[in-house]
Amino acid sequence: MGVIAKPLEALGTELAAHIQKIEHYKQALTLLSWDARTIAPIKGAEQGSRVRGTFSAELRRLQTEPDFGKRLEEALATAEPGSLTHRIAAVHLKDFKRWSAIPAHAYAEFVLEQGRTQAAWTEARKAGDFAVVVPHLEKIFESSALFAAYWGYENDVYDPLVQQFDPDLDGATLDRVFGEFKNALLPLIRRVVEADRQPDTSIFEREFPLDEQRKLGIELLHAIGYDFDAGSFGSTVHPFSSAINPNDARLAAKFVENDVRVSLWSALHEGGHSLYTQHIDPSLINTGLGIFTSFGIHESQSIFFEKLLGRHPGFWEQNYATLQRIRPEPFANVPFDDFYFALNAVKPGVNRFEADELTYNLHLIIRYELERAILSGEAKVGDLPKLWDDKYEEYLGIRPRNHREGVLQDAHWGAGFGLFPSYTLGFVYAAQFEEALRLDLPDYDGHIQRGEIDRIQDWLTEHIQRHGSAKSANELLRDVTGGGIDTAPLIRYLTKKYEGLYGLY
Repeated sequence: MGVIAKPLEALGTELAAHIQKIEHYKQALTLLSWDARTIAPIKGAEQGSRVRGTFSAELRRLQTEPDFGKRLEEALATAEPGSLTHRIAAVHLKDFKRWSAIPAHAYAEFVLEQGRTQAAWTEARKAGDFAVVVPHLEKIFESSALFAAYWGYENDVYDPLVQQFDPDLDGATLDRVFGEFKNALLPLIRRVVEADRQPDTSIFEREFPLDEQRKLGIELLHAIGYDFDAGSFGSTVHPFSSAINPNDARLAAKFVENDVRVSLWSALHEGGHSLYTQHIDPSLINTGLGIFTSFGIHESQSIFFEKLLGRHPGFWEQNYATLQRIRPEPFANVPFDDFYFALNAVKPGVNRFEADELTYNLHLIIRYELERAILSGEAKVGDLPKLWDDKYEEYLGIRPRNHREGVLQDAHWGAGFGLFPSYTLGFVYAAQFEEALRLDLPDYDGHIQRGEIDRIQDWLTEHIQRHGSAKSANELLRDVTGGGIDTAPLIRYLTKKYEGLYGLY
């Protein structure tokens, strides 16, 4: 098994070796998933899903061995509360109880169906026909509801599903957060869309060769401090990052020839995810704590680098020259203020990933409300295309032209319910963290304008990233901000920025 990580030593050799083996399986599965989503051939999809199913079944066996659970309970009882040993035992015991509640055959079939759904989703997108993936999604959604029942809940079936990704979250909090956003953002979006002052975005609608976009992505990743010796930069249909361990944090961006914004935002977004992974304390590797503590916190770091830092005027005062050098036409002749206004244009659209930051959360609200409708029995999987289109027309004033543009744009439902709210939660966290960061670094804007991103990264490392899962999301939020989940900082940020850009004061 190799050298035991120091934080594991207090648990004893046998328990430590078992935990380390579990973590090796997790890292191998993450690596296999990276391959499946980037360079694996389509003909290998079925066999690849079976291989991942075998590894996943073995991982679950290791996580649910009765003797393992007993040893974890003993370790938790004797460890000092608040210590790393106590946290390691608690995290693994929670997983033990969660996965022990699900019959092994049910989980194995679920993993196999995830692989089939991913392949079917690819086929459905090519055909532009949601019906191709419906029978697979029905099985995935049935499993989600079944798992929620196995895990148990008091009031809301959504709670155990969202808590797979954000353990401190529940449906009641999400209803509050999304309600506050709808009340604040829908009127602001209408004012912005109807404003007399509008940017010229045609500069982003011209050919931008993909090899040049890749060069720009690499330059931007260097600008935010991504360590290429501890990761790699690939391409994919849907951008993502793979948090294998702090020394192997990979990312993949999406490249669209006639809109460089897609690739530059995805490089910054996934780069933010990977920076979080790269700055986790390396002593936590193989303990179960050497990874992001929740999907919402993970998303807060990617959104910070994509939206709050990546859309900051000072960041582009530093990096606009790079863009102009790589692609002189048309950018060499576009004044900075015009470029920056166009880069931050608000234009309601059908695509979540390509959404501007003002309309972004409405895309998540729509997905959340559809998940709620399915779980409550108000809608069936086959109803999703029409329900999706109706909500886009209601909230964003635009209707998708086809399934590929609409309900088939995200493949996330192939993994089950509960993940989409993490994206909005991450934006909320990011705005809260930035307000705290500004208090600690009064020259925050100046650091960005001078390209001193390392000063900001040092703060993020110290307060958030280095802890991995050693602290929960609520603990991090309390330690950094002194409070809990609060939408006010994000609403203030969006209101001030877009009222200013569009002359709405």
